[in-house]
Amino acid sequence: MTSQNKGSERPFSEDFWKGEGGDKWVSNIELLEGHLKQHNDILLERCAVREGETVLDVGCGGGLTSMALAERVGPTGRVLGVDVSPVILDIAKERGRGIANLSFWLAEAGSENLGEDLFDLVTSRFGVMFFDRPVAAFGNLHSLLKPGGRLVILCWRRFEENPWMGLPAAAAFEVLPPPEQAAGEPDPDAPGPFSLGDPERLRFVLESAGFTGVGLEAVDTDMEMGSLDNAVYMATQTGPASRALEDAPEDLRERAMAAIRAALQEHETDAGVVLPGACWVATAEK
Repeated sequence: MTSQNKGSERPFSEDFWKGEGGDKWVSNIELLEGHLKQHNDILLERCAVREGETVLDVGCGGGLTSMALAERVGPTGRVLGVDVSPVILDIAKERGRGIANLSFWLAEAGSENLGEDLFDLVTSRFGVMFFDRPVAAFGNLHSLLKPGGRLVILCWRRFEENPWMGLPAAAAFEVLPPPEQAAGEPDPDAPGPFSLGDPERLRFVLESAGFTGVGLEAVDTDMEMGSLDNAVYMATQTGPASRALEDAPEDLRERAMAAIRAALQEHETDAGVVLPGACWVATAEK
């Protein structure tokens, strides 16, 4: 991305993922996927796909979940992974090359007309929290399911229930001028990682989109953030304070980095930095 475009995208918009957000994800993909490996396992278990099923993986990222699903549905099944970021999708396409029952499309699954009554399962690992109009977007996903089809998604619970992201942000904003939301906490209704964290809102969105039998399972995990250096680095790259750190004068940035390191060091274990994480497994039917 050219320097004049940096930061021009609205955070977590489609343009953001096509630009700075996608670039950052690709640059840090191994670390990010390592943090989320256990969530892949959780999602795959809850999906419980069967041979011969057709599956849509929304916000498929680097394609790891799509590839695992393709293996499980077997040669008579089919998996389509979609994402809005071309640079991330390029990785998925390269990884999935040669898998006959797997394909990847550049598409916004929440708004584009991909067809109707096509899939037995629509699933997503943290890819559905960024819709501008979530009821309409989930309505579009609902239309893609066959009658009797099911939805299985992972989304983060509330910001305050996820210290793996909140703790380094709070430390940074003890030094940096805080944004509109205290300690980096985002507007809970705006597109972003925690937009579906409130269970009442999540249930309302899914039911308003036409889904029935909505179930919400609270899952708590230990987020293994890697070494202290890796954890500090990732807090500066992808956390709520990342943009503020980029824009801060050098002296403030160094002080904020020191504060982040001190906060994370309190959670350093033999396995690296470990912090609590909290997500929903949301299930529903058409």
